[in-house]
Amino acid sequence: MSEKSQRISPHLTQFPRTTDLPSQSSKYWAKEKDRYIRQLLLSDLRKVTGRETLVYFAQSTEGINHTDADDLSEVIEGLQTKDIDIIIQTLGGSVDAVEKLITLLKCRLNSYRVIVPSWAKSGGTTIAISSEEILLGVNSELGPIDPQMNLPEYGLVPCEFVAEDDSQPYLIQQMARTSVDRMKALAKKILSDGMLYNPNSDQREDYIDRTIQKLSSSDSYKSHGAVIDFTEAKSLGLKVSWLDPDSDEWKLVWLLYCCYDYDMNLKGLGKIIEGEKYSISRHLSLEA
Repeated sequence: MSEKSQRISPHLTQFPRTTDLPSQSSKYWAKEKDRYIRQLLLSDLRKVTGRETLVYFAQSTEGINHTDADDLSEVIEGLQTKDIDIIIQTLGGSVDAVEKLITLLKCRLNSYRVIVPSWAKSGGTTIAISSEEILLGVNSELGPIDPQMNLPEYGLVPCEFVAEDDSQPYLIQQMARTSVDRMKALAKKILSDGMLYNPNSDQREDYIDRTIQKLSSSDSYKSHGAVIDFTEAKSLGLKVSWLDPDSDEWKLVWLLYCCYDYDMNLKGLGKIIEGEKYSISRHLSLEA
């Protein structure tokens, strides 16, 4: 090693790379270098966790929709294994789209854990609780899963409130009540099959119902954006594990988060679904 190299901090000489030259043309690789670097980081994370990782990363303006399951299914084709981790960043979306995405995951995978580097709110939380385990760190937050309805005069309002508001048209009240019931039914199904499943407990049904009631009622957290951190998630009985901020796993997860956040803002992307092999990105929607 040269004297100059010895004077350089080790942190400045390390960069995610391989010694192999890319199979793509040099100009194409240069054009897509951000994606290739992220995918190298995903392979680095696999070496730490022993599991392949998929990423579902959406801007705050982009809700979970029905095309996401199709894109995710395409990316799953590139997996070598069926027991994986999923990094999720989303504020949620429609109940129907969330259900479709969870159904796909259950059909295509043997098992999956969810890693939340920053936020997986509402429908993102619903996806997280459908997994076998949720991994949270210092910046991580889940949120209540109470469905919202957009009213012209108020904006987003909890469906629970709309269903009980007799000043609203009967049809609107019924639609709101249906949304509440749909979300509770979906949450009960996935929790009964997943991380709250306990066949030896006589109080199992009551325990699951209490957890769902707290997560899905606007009276519990008083705000749809309320923070459910590691401690609160654990108190709910969810199977959560702590990612120590000094661990290699968290540092890699956070580096990936920063790459996705920066790259998407730089290129005007609304959503990326990605694995080590395949990647699909979509531009910001017109509404955004």
